[in-house]
Amino acid sequence: MEREDKISFQVKEHGIVLAGGIFVIGFVLFILVMGLRYPSAGGNRPVFVTTLAAMLACGILVCVMYFHRRLIVEEMRIYYVNFRGKKKEFSLNDIGYCKLGLSGNKKEPHAESIIVYDLMGKKLCKLEMNMTGARKFLQYLLDNQVKIEWAEAGKEPLSVREPELMVKTVCREEIGRHTEAFYEMISPVFSDWEKQYQRFDAHWEFGFVEYAQEEITAQKDMWQWESTVQANKEDELPEDYICIVEAYLKRGEEYVMNRKGFVTGFVIPYIWQNQSYQIGESRRIRKMDETYLLERLAIRLRLMAEELPRHSYHMQALTFGHKLQKKAGELSKT
Repeated sequence: MEREDKISFQVKEHGIVLAGGIFVIGFVLFILVMGLRYPSAGGNRPVFVTTLAAMLACGILVCVMYFHRRLIVEEMRIYYVNFRGKKKEFSLNDIGYCKLGLSGNKKEPHAESIIVYDLMGKKLCKLEMNMTGARKFLQYLLDNQVKIEWAEAGKEPLSVREPELMVKTVCREEIGRHTEAFYEMISPVFSDWEKQYQRFDAHWEFGFVEYAQEEITAQKDMWQWESTVQANKEDELPEDYICIVEAYLKRGEEYVMNRKGFVTGFVIPYIWQNQSYQIGESRRIRKMDETYLLERLAIRLRLMAEELPRHSYHMQALTFGHKLQKKAGELSKT
């Protein structure tokens, strides 16, 4: 049977590139018109014209690059078109490895580009991470076990925190074990916050909730979300399954609400299922790295402690549309 969800996407220049090119062309034309209308007697006309011509050429080149430069993925076939419109075709099997070019300071480097090489070490193409679809292509390479290297070093810098690199693959049966272990990791973080900020006289209620992603909507506050996954325990996960940690700030038995009527809390996406870019695989269950999440949680709690004294709050009893659990991924016993 032919697959309905074939791997097909493209990487192209961001719209801001076209806007930048048009702006440069428009600016050059404006300066040219103003220069012709109000000529300067003491100006160096050859230098003026040369500068405008160079700027105009750059603007046109940027616009041409926007319309030409792209990478198209169709299952295992990959087509790369450079800024001149020259097309190169290669296969996933032709890729030997790729390098991530890094930028930023030494303490917080981040990926700036993806450079793809063939089996002989010859460069096939280079893409910038700010291009539309570039991160999807990086996930495509990771899902198909293409070796990733770093352009500045032979091994991964420990401070690089690219989201795609912080994700691991898990199977359905492992969800319970991972969530149980992660709950034990985050519990001390919340407890330490409560001890450090006893002046708030507040504590945290938190736990895992499993949803179909369409059930998480901005139209409802987070405590009102209803989970069909919890209500109907099945061995088969919904295609858009997601398991998150929900955390709510409480005083006594009531929940802390802000002046707009929203509950004071936040969510931590942990495990989810989405499209796989591995050839022959339809869906994949992914898990975010726990160390990375613990770091983000500590930062989130610190910022919340700074924000709380600056706003007014009230207490309210709430009846949730779902349950907070210490463990997720329970299999059906029927």
